Amino acid sequence: MLCRRSKEYEEMCTAGAQRMSCRQSRYREGYGMRKCRTSSIVNWKEGVGKTTITYHLGTGLEMLEPEHREEHLGSEEVPRVLLVDNDAQCNLTIACVGSDQFEKMLDKGVKTMKDLYKDFLENDTPVVNVEEYILEGVVRRNGSQTFERIDLLPAHPDLVYTDMSFAIYSRADFKESMSGPPMYKFRVLDRILEQVRDRYEFMFIDCPPSMHYLTQNAIYASDYYIIPTLPDWFSAYGLHSIVAKVQEFNRWWDLAGNGLYRATELVGIIPNNVKEYNQEPIQSQAAIINGLRERYGDLVFYNYLTNGDGIPRALHEAQPVYSLAGSGGSAAKQTKLLRRILVEFLDRIAE
Repeated sequence: MLCRRSKEYEEMCTAGAQRMSCRQSRYREGYGMRKCRTSSIVNWKEGVGKTTITYHLGTGLEMLEPEHREEHLGSEEVPRVLLVDNDAQCNLTIACVGSDQFEKMLDKGVKTMKDLYKDFLENDTPVVNVEEYILEGVVRRNGSQTFERIDLLPAHPDLVYTDMSFAIYSRADFKESMSGPPMYKFRVLDRILEQVRDRYEFMFIDCPPSMHYLTQNAIYASDYYIIPTLPDWFSAYGLHSIVAKVQEFNRWWDLAGNGLYRATELVGIIPNNVKEYNQEPIQSQAAIINGLRERYGDLVFYNYLTNGDGIPRALHEAQPVYSLAGSGGSAAKQTKLLRRILVEFLDRIAE
């Protein structure tokens, strides 16, 4: 069941679709008619479910039934997906490949986002083939299989220092300083992903718990952003500041971009780790969710994700909870809810 839409929300979606058609025209000019929709999952607080949502939106697209893909994507074909781990905590990478395999990757010196950022930040035209950094066939579907059409750009723990590199780095020949902030510092990830956008229909970027340069790069590179939140007062309190800051970024980048930048749209706010009683959120959390709806209207997802041990158990085994749905219990319920969230996401971004 999808969220009910108000007239104001429909108007917002119409305006967003018009802006999206402009942004996607850039991709069509360079890559033909393929559309790549890029989404960042952001919140400056930890533990709100950013990685969980990123991971399950991406893997869920391959696990949708063909008839559901036909209905919501216009084709039964499984879309190509790129998962981008933009966080030094590396949780998305570990979820995809497992902690043991991730340690082996680091020991072998596998190229990561840390290396890409360095090369693209320091060079106008880096001699870098981004495809060489993408890991294919490593995202685990279950204990013995991997996803065929989901790829990964892995993180590195040293990404924690990359924000500092952005802050202190300055190009001696920077020409844009006369007209505004150093815009090249916000465009790095966009330049990285531009090389491979023709390969994918969807990209999902897992962001660090901050609004610093790595997250700003993700927002700049994205068509959409999503905010997961816990249904408690401390988590919900900062949401307005995130929305306001992204709106501010959009204004800055629009002014500095001479009309070439297209605003990144808020898809919505997803309540996570909701506790239920009689199939409804418990009273204290229901009050918070209702308060969010009063403030943000239909920007709050109709569907939410409940708490339970299904997702932690699946992540411990380096597989999405969809793969444990047959075990029943919270895994089955969380699978159902995540599929509803995915369908609602697709409905919200549909043109």
